[in-house]
Amino acid sequence: MKRMTFFLGSLTLAASAAGLSLLPAAQAASKPTIKLGYVQSWPSSNITTHLAANIIRKRLHNPVQLVASSAGPMFEAVASGHSDGMLTAWLPSTHKTYYQKLWMKVVNLGPNLTGTRLGLAVPKYVPVNTISGLEKHASKFDGRIVGVGAGAGINMNTKKAIKAYGLKHFHLQTSSTAAMTAQLKRAISRKKWIVVTAWTPMWMWAKFDIKYLKDPKNVYGKGGHINTLVNPKLITKAPAVYKFLHRFTLSSAQLQKMMLSVKNGHSIKSVVAKFVQNHPKQVKSWLD
Repeated sequence: MKRMTFFLGSLTLAASAAGLSLLPAAQAASKPTIKLGYVQSWPSSNITTHLAANIIRKRLHNPVQLVASSAGPMFEAVASGHSDGMLTAWLPSTHKTYYQKLWMKVVNLGPNLTGTRLGLAVPKYVPVNTISGLEKHASKFDGRIVGVGAGAGINMNTKKAIKAYGLKHFHLQTSSTAAMTAQLKRAISRKKWIVVTAWTPMWMWAKFDIKYLKDPKNVYGKGGHINTLVNPKLITKAPAVYKFLHRFTLSSAQLQKMMLSVKNGHSIKSVVAKFVQNHPKQVKSWLD
């Protein structure tokens, strides 16, 4: 009988131990999946969203699904509840059109990065310093302003700038961030004239010797911030995730450093993991 009692007791302890070891996995499986929208072709959006997803998965134990799209559908998805949140709302100017349309259907958790700027940029060897000064040199620029993907807020601003500054011999050439920076690199290597859509934070400021053109009419705004927007239901769906996204902030220097690392060939996954490892106090401040 003693042997049987000992055996049953050991079996119970083993089962309890197994149950405890499986508890975190069981908790993760019971937590709702968090869907985050982002624009894959925008380095700032891509890295910031992957960083937030890393924390949500590994520290808060929620599964995460990343939903790639262009800017307009990204806003619509958060407003409709198809996505739980996004960390790529450039305000108050760049995404003003999208935000004014949908602000009543989302919760604005405030800036996750400050000190943004948008405008047109040229290599420093180009003797043009204002947007209005482009027109008389249209032929040297081949009459084009090299932009990024269709639907980007900066493209909409650039179309307004063409009208506001009377750039009758210019048109906006849409492409992608990668294609735009590739054209910039090629033009600089040949000392050719080129004008591109530009923004801060962006790795190209550390890579190329370029300058913003003055925008006295403030078509591109006076600078701003990147905000986190979430669907109103997130606070009840995943309160800890909501609180984390509310506290999540980066400096422009931190983001640009990560962007340059990715540009230099490191994977986003490894760059994000390294940031988390090197900034334990900052990560803790997001979660406390």
